[in-house]
Amino acid sequence: GNRHPQQIFSVFPSYLPMALFAVLLQLLSSAALGHFLSSRQPTSPQVVDGMALSDANIYSASGSSVTDQISSQMALADADIYSAFGNSFTDHVPVVAVTLGYQKCGTTMISDMLRQHPNVMANGPKELHYLAGPEATSECLKEGPPARFREYFDDCFAGEWPKAGQVALDFTPTYGTIGFISDFNNTLKELSQRSKTVFRFIAVLREPAARAASAISMKRKNNEGDWGNLTDSQLDETLQEFLRRRQVPGNIGSRFITDGEYVTPLAKWLETYPKDSLLVLNNEHLTSITTWIRIFRHLGLSVPDDEDIRKMLQTTNDEYQQLQMQKYSASHTSHYVAEQSLIQSLRKHYEPFNQKLWELLETPAWW
Repeated sequence: GNRHPQQIFSVFPSYLPMALFAVLLQLLSSAALGHFLSSRQPTSPQVVDGMALSDANIYSASGSSVTDQISSQMALADADIYSAFGNSFTDHVPVVAVTLGYQKCGTTMISDMLRQHPNVMANGPKELHYLAGPEATSECLKEGPPARFREYFDDCFAGEWPKAGQVALDFTPTYGTIGFISDFNNTLKELSQRSKTVFRFIAVLREPAARAASAISMKRKNNEGDWGNLTDSQLDETLQEFLRRRQVPGNIGSRFITDGEYVTPLAKWLETYPKDSLLVLNNEHLTSITTWIRIFRHLGLSVPDDEDIRKMLQTTNDEYQQLQMQKYSASHTSHYVAEQSLIQSLRKHYEPFNQKLWELLETPAWW
């Protein structure tokens, strides 16, 4: 009689007549209640593990695609910032996933992970290079860059255009530095209109000083030119010279330096393409299950359950580590570690670019 509602609920169903209990069960299963729940307007997003989720959008272990739209300006928890922009979509259409880069930021890992998904076309190379311009080259091209992208798919994907619900990949890491050229934009717009294909973009960023040092290390590991013969001290001097030249007014500088000035190409990109088409990721969080849920949703793919994502990550890491050991063994080199003073000089150079990047992404600093 005078019990507080919470007290009644806490002892339910002990003190609740069975008849009333049966009525409640009937109501819970009624079509009217189901219609009411399905027609409710979603409340403002709540943040779970850094991801904005409406209360109807908590992902389940079944791995099914979500059905709601996540705002392109996602709410992010300050304690777990790792991505910006992008959105989920469920249109059952062909998708081409294009990475904007950047080199040594994790594009290979993302490509290898996505290729394990059953709805991703894995019969082509990682890097198509078609959108890089008329001088582009690729291992799958038969007679140089074709005039039409459909011809490119004939060469690189055995003539298979992605079907509805499938995703094809072009993970060419140089797109981020040249993707704002008019030919690139015009080609994408024409392709999207003609083929009724959705293009979704991913940019993965890494702390730029570490990225520059890693790019230098890759040159030595791959034994390109004379790079394989250079000592760590000589690589330090080379990277220091690249930095010095970049700081000369009017000097475009080396890509080893400019590729880490992410804000410049991203700002130009966002002048042409909507934010919700571009998912920007922090390299440091590529091993996070939450990150991968965001990536799968952004590409319109069904989301595997957590355990399957863990297995995919483990497979990707094992294969990568094995490949790196083979490359270092073949080149008789070791991983390059830059001098700390050089790293500090690089970070000082990137500081103003980073500040503008956080303003562009409307997010607290990632590093």
